[in-house]
Amino acid sequence: MHIAIQEFPRIWISNASPSNWKQELEALLDQGKRFVLLTRELPGQDGADNDKEEFSQWLKDHRSRLSVCCAASLVVVSNSLIAFSLNAFVAPLSEKFGFPVRVVHEDDLDAQITAFLAASPEVANS
Repeated sequence: MHIAIQEFPRIWISNASPSNWKQELEALLDQGKRFVLLTRELPGQDGADNDKEEFSQWLKDHRSRLSVCCAASLVVVSNSLIAFSLNAFVAPLSEKFGFPVRVVHEDDLDAQITAFLAASPEVANS
């Protein structure tokens, strides 16, 4: 999995090579600034399964630090019905990872990012 930080605080995650997610996320946590994780890849799409499992475990292991810095994780889709439908399935991940996890329609992306970054960590995780 690859992390692109050029659009900070928008942090894009993809299945592209090279795999750099661990060092990039650790550096982001060390900075202590709020960010939003973004992807266009739905769970279950092709990719390195071992990398995804390690990534998921890393998120759980770093839950307390992420709950302060990560404002949300958003899966961006092009269909509003799909976004609405999938939110019921991803909502439980919010509790697991310590930050909101949502599926959003691409037309709502800017507003969602702004809202999550503006919310305090306590409000976002309640």
